[in-house]
Amino acid sequence: MKKKFIIILLLLIVTILPAEENSEMKLQWEKPKDTWTGFDKWQHFSFSLLMTVQSGYILSHEHGVFQAPDRQNRMISAGISLSFGVFKECLDMRRKPSGFFSWKDLAMDMGGTLTGMWILRTIDDV
Repeated sequence: MKKKFIIILLLLIVTILPAEENSEMKLQWEKPKDTWTGFDKWQHFSFSLLMTVQSGYILSHEHGVFQAPDRQNRMISAGISLSFGVFKECLDMRRKPSGFFSWKDLAMDMGGTLTGMWILRTIDDV
């Protein structure tokens, strides 16, 4: 019971984080800022985490009853989450003039996905 409460609390905290808007115009020759401590990184982490857990939950529903996600469902949900992360970075790369592919964003997507898989596995073990 305690594990479920901690998981729900973690998901609620991640979802209520405020979004940061960046309205600065960058010049074409200006190198984009891509730090590990940027709020954007935590948005990538939380989106991937929620996408993994949510898709694992949806895939584990059969006839209206939640069943613990098995290994195959966890792998499919991780693939869905990572696909969204790669697609978003490809879109960012095509954006002109300051678009670029951020490997740091992709690393945070991977971290969120792995955390989501851990949560799904924890639910499976309960």
